[in-house]
Amino acid sequence: MNFIRAHRIEIFLILLSLGVHLAIFALATHQANGSVLTAVRADDGYYELAENILAGNGFSWDTQAPYAPNPLRTPGYSYALAGLIAFCGVFGAALIQLVAASLIPVFGMHIARVITDSRGIGILTGVILALDPTLTTLSFTFYTDTLFLLLFLPWLLLTFRYFKQPSPGVLVSSALLLGAAILVRPVAQYIPLIIVPFILWHFGKNNWRQGIAHVGVYVLLIGAILTPWILRNVDEFNVPSLSAQTPFVLYTNLAPAVLSVANGSDFLDERDAFLTPEEYKGDVITPANGSVYTKKALDIALAHPTATVFVVGKSLFTFFTNDGFYALLVQIGHNPGNFLPLLVVARLVWIGITISALVGACIYLFTKRTPRTILIVLLVGYFALTSTIAAFGTNPRYRLPVDPIIIALAAVGATEIAARARKFRVSLNTKKNNLY
Repeated sequence: MNFIRAHRIEIFLILLSLGVHLAIFALATHQANGSVLTAVRADDGYYELAENILAGNGFSWDTQAPYAPNPLRTPGYSYALAGLIAFCGVFGAALIQLVAASLIPVFGMHIARVITDSRGIGILTGVILALDPTLTTLSFTFYTDTLFLLLFLPWLLLTFRYFKQPSPGVLVSSALLLGAAILVRPVAQYIPLIIVPFILWHFGKNNWRQGIAHVGVYVLLIGAILTPWILRNVDEFNVPSLSAQTPFVLYTNLAPAVLSVANGSDFLDERDAFLTPEEYKGDVITPANGSVYTKKALDIALAHPTATVFVVGKSLFTFFTNDGFYALLVQIGHNPGNFLPLLVVARLVWIGITISALVGACIYLFTKRTPRTILIVLLVGYFALTSTIAAFGTNPRYRLPVDPIIIALAAVGATEIAARARKFRVSLNTKKNNLY
């Protein structure tokens, strides 16, 4: 009973999240005519990779021999999914992932509470995440996001603890979590470059030797986790790289999006004319030729600067304001056009959250500036900027790792806006009374 009483909020968030996830899972399965596989399979090829791993065909998403090595995906999620399917089947794997995803709002609550030192804001953040439509659909869908968040959010909490009171145990744990998160989703591969200066900053000039030692341990542990996969790509593609995902997205998303804006044409028409079927599938762009495709994509972006700015701006706007309800409605078989008021309100809510978060970030940076506040703002900027290469493909999935930060900052900003509004109203009423 003492445990339940002490953790009643966490238990409430887990049960709320679990209930929402199960309800949407049931609706999605019903929409898929009762086929669990259709409801959870997704389109990123992870199920196919898992099936080939189990069949002994290697790390490939090909459906027939010779099973070419996959150049785009990293192994973290695929091997985890293969293990779950081997032991529990497709339904069991989806259900375990769904249950595990119910922990994400709890991590989000604690992150928000550490940032704001407010229990109320932490609970609000947890409730918003428990009801989040994107998290809900991803809870049972075979994408990397759930596993990535279950690694990344605890890493962030450990990073906060480390900067509050550095210890070798916390340092090692956080490095292992971040390394594993990168192996699941390589979008985080440059975050160590952000963390290293903060470690050195924390120790300062007087303890610089200890700072360098901690940096060395941190980088070595992350490197030890990533090195086997990098060596695999050296063996397969003769290039030390995690994946060809970045050049692939630049060439298949950003470049045709820029061309469609520059030429005034439809994006899908431009993409179909621009790409070969093999390039679009992801079999041609590899670590070996990734630099060539990156240069082609960047040459197009630089040749059309106005269109590029528009595409990047639209991507950033979508990153911060897309609410995820449209995709949820489609997945459970509803016409989004029939829910236009909901979609408008949800979009306006996220526009409000974005504006409030900007105010909150400014408050922290200008009046409560600490290494932690600078770090959280940099992390939001990092994920926002890395999402821009997806161009028109940007969606709420890209924002999920920093949603707890954004919501926490929005609560701080909204509180400040409300306080100033009350102060202005009181001042206005005082002036009116003085006139009489």
